Amino acid sequence: MSLRLPTGAAAVVVTALLLLSSVGGVAGQSGSPIAQADTQQADGYVVEQGSFCQPIEPLSSGESVESFYEYRSHETHPEGTDRFYSSYGTTHLQRDNTSALFLHEGPEGLSLVTVHGRLDSETPGGLVTYEIAGLPAESEWVVQDDNYTAETRMDEFDRGDGWTSASWIFQEGRTDGGAIRGGLDGQFAVTIRPGFNEDSAFADRRSELYDPDFDGDGEIEQWDVLSGAAGDGNRRTELPSLEEPVTIRTGTCDDPSVTYERTDGGITARVTDAAPEDRVFLQPTRGTDDGVRFDGVELTGLEGEASIGFESRFSELSGSGPDGVEALSYLTITNESGAADASGTVAVTVQKDRLEELGLEPEDIVLYEQTADGWAEADTTVLAESDGAYRLEADVTAPSAVAVAPAPGSGSDSLGLLGLGAGLAAGAVIGLGWLATTRLRDR
Repeated sequence: MSLRLPTGAAAVVVTALLLLSSVGGVAGQSGSPIAQADTQQADGYVVEQGSFCQPIEPLSSGESVESFYEYRSHETHPEGTDRFYSSYGTTHLQRDNTSALFLHEGPEGLSLVTVHGRLDSETPGGLVTYEIAGLPAESEWVVQDDNYTAETRMDEFDRGDGWTSASWIFQEGRTDGGAIRGGLDGQFAVTIRPGFNEDSAFADRRSELYDPDFDGDGEIEQWDVLSGAAGDGNRRTELPSLEEPVTIRTGTCDDPSVTYERTDGGITARVTDAAPEDRVFLQPTRGTDDGVRFDGVELTGLEGEASIGFESRFSELSGSGPDGVEALSYLTITNESGAADASGTVAVTVQKDRLEELGLEPEDIVLYEQTADGWAEADTTVLAESDGAYRLEADVTAPSAVAVAPAPGSGSDSLGLLGLGAGLAAGAVIGLGWLATTRLRDR
């Protein structure tokens, strides 16, 4: 004998099953396919100082920059090994009274490296300060010569949003320096503002140092950039000035020049020799949320010279954030000069655990740009997925404040209703099954 449900109960059960099927399907969806990102390879690299520009090639060694540099201290090398708190791996690159600057290519990516002085030389040491601006947020010092725990250590390293600085003091027969890695495998431009000798940050506060005379009144007399082979066949070029800033960037000498300067609230990018059709990549500061990182701003419409500022803060131009949503992160982009006709794209990386914490999918995230009339939603695309993050890109119509936020109607409320719907649907199936059975018994 076949069992037949009453028509009304059958309809409700079918509806509940369809609802459960629909909710289950949505909950299990991963959204539209997201391409895996390949690191954008640079067309080339150049070093610039004022009107001087020269192509360079990374020194490729097949080993990590830590191994290539081979910094020896009492913390990095065991007893019985010579360790003069110096670089033992770059002795073939070192010169008396000279600071060397180069890119290193290894299995863990591209690094920016500097080495001051020469190991086992008989010339006095020196004082050097670098302030480096335009750095990607994921970059870090992976070699710090010197960085060890003892009261005799005097070198200082500092880090801020979009910049880092280091001050070194070294003695006769030893080196100083370091290496920065992270975020340099795509487009970049980093600017080094040097302080050699009496321009060093230590020069006016020797009395505060553990050993004020440690450098023996030595001086750096030459600043070289290296290119090509990691061994003895590399090309050395003396930079024109010990005082002027130097920028190492991707591209060619025909591309617009970009230099960075640290400001009180972030960094400023200065562009020269731009044409309106040029796509100029700029490195912003990180943003206001650790789980959401602003990776790059690419602008067109710049002509001649322009100055664009970046600060990780909320701009109060319109008095409040985007209507109806709670922004995850803010970045203020300021047209300081020459960018009135600029537009372009903003690249953002959002960590997966940040989305999971908020119950969001990557497609729920959009970028808003701030205008004089308020906030406008930008056309936002999920470009790529990695193990721990999603990369998004959004079109912007002008340099202004931007915010990353859930799209209206997404987030915990809609997800909560979705979860509630699934529970109700499942409960409806069970409950209506019981109801149908009871009604059959009563017939």
